[in-house]
Amino acid sequence: MHRLTLQEARRIAVRAQLLDAVEPIELVELVEHLGLLQLDPVSAIAPSADLVAWSRLGAGYDAGLLTRAVEVDRTLTELIAEIRSTRQLPIYLGFTAWGASSGAQRWLTVNDSFRRDVLARLEADGPLQERRPSHSLPSPG
Repeated sequence: MHRLTLQEARRIAVRAQLLDAVEPIELVELVEHLGLLQLDPVSAIAPSADLVAWSRLGAGYDAGLLTRAVEVDRTLTELIAEIRSTRQLPIYLGFTAWGASSGAQRWLTVNDSFRRDVLARLEADGPLQERRPSHSLPSPG
């Protein structure tokens, strides 16, 4: 087992949050990397989404970029008080729909024996690794 020093752990955390400013990125890339920008209606200095973006993108960031990305370009979207990438929207809508859908609950009820079998297998064997089909590619020539 490798143990991280406190300095290594801090370095990893700073880099993961894009606070090290190694190279400039775009606003949409930032949101996709972080997963979301939280919208907070209370803004002592500026809205929290703008503060997070500014702290990563630097002085070149303008709050109008976020507004434009959401309202004009539609590369970002607001979903449940969070700004998320529009490209990743199907993932988040799937989670939302699954939790709120009576259809999903109905499916689980109808397929209860299947659900119990899957849970029993997970408990007994742990998660299974993905099996990829082995394809042999023809040799060039």
